[in-house]
Amino acid sequence: MHLTSLPILIIAIFVFLAFLVLRLYKFDRLNASERNSLAALLIILLVWGGCSGYLSSTGVYVSVNFLQLSPGYWLPYIPVITTVTLVVLITPLRVGLRKFVDYVPDHWLTGIHMLRILAFGTIIKATMGVFPEKFAWFVGIPDLLFGLSAIPITLLAQQKRLNDDIILLWHLAGALVIIVPAIALMHIFMKEILFLELFAFPMALAPTLVVPILVMLNLMVVWRLLEIKIEVKSRRAN
Repeated sequence: MHLTSLPILIIAIFVFLAFLVLRLYKFDRLNASERNSLAALLIILLVWGGCSGYLSSTGVYVSVNFLQLSPGYWLPYIPVITTVTLVVLITPLRVGLRKFVDYVPDHWLTGIHMLRILAFGTIIKATMGVFPEKFAWFVGIPDLLFGLSAIPITLLAQQKRLNDDIILLWHLAGALVIIVPAIALMHIFMKEILFLELFAFPMALAPTLVVPILVMLNLMVVWRLLEIKIEVKSRRAN
């Protein structure tokens, strides 16, 4: 097992999200049903994280039979598919997520992405020869740069110097820097000798839990801001 900041990262993300949900409920931005739906989603994601951690710690993810299933193509999408399915099916959850974006300050939703600076750790491991290099260069470096960009973006958002279009585009970029190389280059990453390290414990919690959550936070803001833009255009047209 390699030294990793993942446990701290997971705690920080879930404590932050739980705090925001409770804060919105306290100030009557969410009703009890919406709060419970959001809390349930966080619990479901935590349970998935526990299952993923168990499977990786017992060696399932790095077994020959499992690797033959090409997990790079589908394993990181399990929390995403689960979340999207629940959002589509459960109205209070869908409404609660809308209110989450509407009422949480912009600079809080950008500031959380400063945590992505910790991708620097994977780059260091790649230079040490203990982590797949191509994955670190094509995913880790863009992720690190996005995390660094969160610093000025958060300061500008706090000062109300950014409009919704800039915030939307920034969050979209945050999702794409992960999604594009993961989809386009996964066939290359899976051929790397050290690809197994990506699904070894505890590193497996990054692609199966932490990264999907951060990308979903990006896409949640993009979804809501696009929805608002469409609503505004529709009202103007009428």
